[in-house]
Amino acid sequence: MRITSGTLKNKKIKSREGNETRPTLERIKEAIFSIIGDKVVESKFLDLYSGTGNMAIEALSRGAKRAILIEKNQEALRIIIENINDCKLENKSRAYKNETLRAIEILNRKNEIFDIIIMDKPYKENLTENTIKHVSDYDLLAKDGIIISEHSVYEKLPETIGKLVKYDERDYNKKIISFYRHNDQ
Repeated sequence: MRITSGTLKNKKIKSREGNETRPTLERIKEAIFSIIGDKVVESKFLDLYSGTGNMAIEALSRGAKRAILIEKNQEALRIIIENINDCKLENKSRAYKNETLRAIEILNRKNEIFDIIIMDKPYKENLTENTIKHVSDYDLLAKDGIIISEHSVYEKLPETIGKLVKYDERDYNKKIISFYRHNDQ
């Protein structure tokens, strides 16, 4: 796995052995960053269910100002921290071991607001709608921010979740990428 663009282009990053961590495929990662374009530059980026840190590191490589990564698995977190250190991004990012919904509550208490929130949760667990609702309820998304959710084709998401509305959806075979923003945009 490698970073596809920006200051760290072609930098390899590590992943856990086995199939417990499912990093975003390179072509899908490229598509996501192509869709959001320059919005990533100078953004505050939140990577939920972070896995390897692949998406947050890509965002930082492409000009994001800061990234927070949330992962509950200790071994995955170790890999994330190793990748952050290998890429010399420790001054621009923080990785935390926590359950995602709990982390959202903590980030809210710290008055954190993000321009881009990405989530690629385990497919076996239908957590997407609940996670997006939590982000909406706890006001983590900037007024002109976006949430990008990677999920299984079998997990159908509603047009509106909390104060957020789906404005785009892309189908990549067995994976769907849904984009949400505030309803009043």
